[in-house]
Amino acid sequence: MFPFELLSSEASAANLLEQVRWREGLCCPRCRSESVIKHGSYREYQRYLCKGCDRTFNDKTGTIFAHAKIGLDKLLFAFYSFLRFNTSIRQLDAEIDVSYRSLRRRVEQFARTL
Repeated sequence: MFPFELLSSEASAANLLEQVRWREGLCCPRCRSESVIKHGSYREYQRYLCKGCDRTFNDKTGTIFAHAKIGLDKLLFAFYSFLRFNTSIRQLDAEIDVSYRSLRRRVEQFARTL
């Protein structure tokens, strides 16, 4: 059974993404340098500063969640429901109050990465 309390808020979904993404160690998504330090935060997401290329990034940089206007908690719930229960995008549109077009675009982008 999926622990839905992990998707109860944007902050808990951001924490889940951080744990999954950096489970093998933190590195810069641009230059792959491991000399990275914490550099404040952006909303619920931890920001990092790469000492190799002197650029900042957060947990969503370089993922399909980057630049998404839809909250991470809603996207993760939509992906899970779409894959596990074969829920239609129209039904997800009604349930999580996100436009059909935006949700379809993100689900198609997610499907291309599988």
